[in-house]
Amino acid sequence: MTETEVTRAIKGVVKAGIEVGEVRVNAVTGEVTILTKGTVHGSQGAASIDKMLGIQ
Repeated sequence: MTETEVTRAIKGVVKAGIEVGEVRVNAVTGEVTILTKGTVHGSQGAASIDKMLGIQ
């Protein structure tokens, strides 16, 4: 995933009214995980951008 694609994903989440707390990019798979503000840090609270935007 390119920097432009990550930026676009973050902007989409913000435009949807969701406050971003943290963004994680897996360098191997390219998977982007966006954690909302107030989400407990760790894998249990993480949601992929596809799930957050209702694509999956």
